[in-house]
Amino acid sequence: MVAIPVTFRTASGDRQCHMANISDQGAKLETESPPGQGVSGMLIMGKEEVYCTVIWSNEAACGIEFERCIDDTKLVEIAGEQMHKGGPAANTGKIKMGRKRGSLVSG
Repeated sequence: MVAIPVTFRTASGDRQCHMANISDQGAKLETESPPGQGVSGMLIMGKEEVYCTVIWSNEAACGIEFERCIDDTKLVEIAGEQMHKGGPAANTGKIKMGRKRGSLVSG
Protein backbone atom coordinates (compact mmCIF):
# COMPACT_ATOMS: atom_id res chain seq x y z
CA MET A 1 0.00 0.00 0.00
CA VAL A 2 1.17 3.51 -0.79
CA ALA A 3 0.04 6.79 0.78
CA ILE A 4 1.08 9.47 -1.68
CA PRO A 5 -0.47 12.96 -1.46
CA VAL A 6 -2.13 13.88 -4.79
CA THR A 7 -4.68 16.34 -6.12
CA PHE A 8 -7.79 15.30 -8.03
CA ARG A 9 -8.97 18.23 -10.18
CA THR A 10 -12.59 18.17 -11.38
CA ALA A 11 -14.99 20.79 -12.74
CA SER A 12 -16.15 21.42 -9.16
CA GLY A 13 -12.62 22.12 -7.88
CA ASP A 14 -9.52 20.48 -6.44
CA ARG A 15 -9.61 17.72 -3.82
CA GLN A 16 -6.55 16.88 -1.77
CA CYS A 17 -6.28 13.09 -1.56
CA HIS A 18 -3.98 10.27 -0.55
CA MET A 19 -3.40 7.66 -3.21
CA ALA A 20 -3.79 4.37 -1.34
CA ASN A 21 -2.77 2.19 -4.28
CA ILE A 22 -1.94 2.49 -7.94
CA SER A 23 -1.73 0.18 -10.94
CA ASP A 24 -1.14 0.78 -14.62
CA GLN A 25 -4.91 1.18 -15.15
CA GLY A 26 -6.08 3.15 -12.11
CA ALA A 27 -5.80 4.04 -8.44
CA LYS A 28 -7.65 4.25 -5.15
CA LEU A 29 -7.92 7.75 -3.69
CA GLU A 30 -8.76 8.38 -0.04
CA THR A 31 -10.34 11.77 0.70
CA GLU A 32 -12.93 13.37 2.98
CA SER A 33 -15.39 14.08 0.15
CA PRO A 34 -14.85 11.71 -2.77
CA PRO A 35 -16.46 12.60 -6.09
CA GLY A 36 -19.29 10.40 -7.34
CA GLN A 37 -19.11 7.64 -9.89
CA GLY A 38 -18.78 8.93 -13.45
CA VAL A 39 -16.98 12.17 -12.57
CA SER A 40 -13.96 12.86 -14.80
CA GLY A 41 -10.90 14.90 -13.97
CA MET A 42 -7.14 15.18 -13.78
CA LEU A 43 -5.08 13.31 -11.21
CA ILE A 44 -2.09 15.51 -10.40
CA MET A 45 0.93 13.67 -8.99
CA GLY A 46 3.82 16.08 -8.78
CA LYS A 47 4.74 16.89 -12.39
CA GLU A 48 2.47 14.17 -13.78
CA GLU A 49 -1.14 14.83 -14.79
CA VAL A 50 -3.34 11.92 -15.85
CA TYR A 51 -6.90 12.17 -17.17
CA CYS A 52 -9.20 9.70 -15.40
CA THR A 53 -12.79 8.83 -14.47
CA VAL A 54 -14.26 7.74 -11.11
CA ILE A 55 -15.54 4.17 -11.48
CA TRP A 56 -16.69 3.66 -7.86
CA SER A 57 -17.11 5.84 -4.80
CA ASN A 58 -18.01 5.52 -1.10
CA GLU A 59 -17.93 7.88 1.90
CA ALA A 60 -14.13 7.83 2.32
CA ALA A 61 -12.57 6.82 -1.00
CA CYS A 62 -13.03 6.39 -4.72
CA GLY A 63 -11.54 4.28 -7.47
CA ILE A 64 -10.37 5.96 -10.64
CA GLU A 65 -9.58 4.51 -14.04
CA PHE A 66 -6.90 6.17 -16.17
CA GLU A 67 -7.77 7.12 -19.74
CA ARG A 68 -4.51 5.45 -20.84
CA CYS A 69 -2.43 2.84 -19.05
CA ILE A 70 0.69 4.05 -17.27
CA ASP A 71 3.90 2.20 -18.10
CA ASP A 72 5.97 0.47 -15.39
CA THR A 73 8.76 3.06 -15.51
CA LYS A 74 6.30 5.88 -14.83
CA LEU A 75 4.64 3.86 -12.02
CA VAL A 76 8.00 3.51 -10.26
CA GLU A 77 8.62 7.27 -10.65
CA ILE A 78 5.20 8.04 -9.16
CA ALA A 79 5.21 5.52 -6.31
CA GLY A 80 8.96 5.53 -5.70
CA GLU A 81 10.22 2.98 -3.21
CA GLN A 82 6.74 2.72 -1.66
CA MET A 83 5.61 0.63 -4.63
CA HIS A 84 5.36 -3.08 -3.89
CA LYS A 85 6.12 -5.45 -6.71
CA GLY A 86 4.39 -8.80 -6.47
CA GLY A 87 6.27 -12.06 -6.58
CA PRO A 88 6.49 -14.29 -9.63
CA ALA A 89 3.34 -15.71 -11.14
CA ALA A 90 2.35 -19.24 -10.19
CA ASN A 91 3.95 -22.01 -12.18
CA THR A 92 0.82 -23.57 -13.68
CA GLY A 93 2.77 -26.70 -14.57
CA LYS A 94 2.79 -27.67 -10.88
CA ILE A 95 -0.96 -27.31 -10.34
CA LYS A 96 -2.66 -30.70 -10.22
CA MET A 97 -5.86 -30.69 -12.21
CA GLY A 98 -9.05 -32.47 -11.15
CA ARG A 99 -8.66 -32.08 -7.37
CA LYS A 100 -10.95 -29.92 -5.30
CA ARG A 101 -9.30 -27.33 -3.11
CA GLY A 102 -11.07 -28.69 0.01
CA SER A 103 -9.47 -32.10 -0.45
CA LEU A 104 -6.03 -30.48 -0.13
CA VAL A 105 -6.74 -29.14 3.37
CA SER A 106 -6.58 -31.58 6.24
CA GLY A 107 -9.00 -31.15 9.11
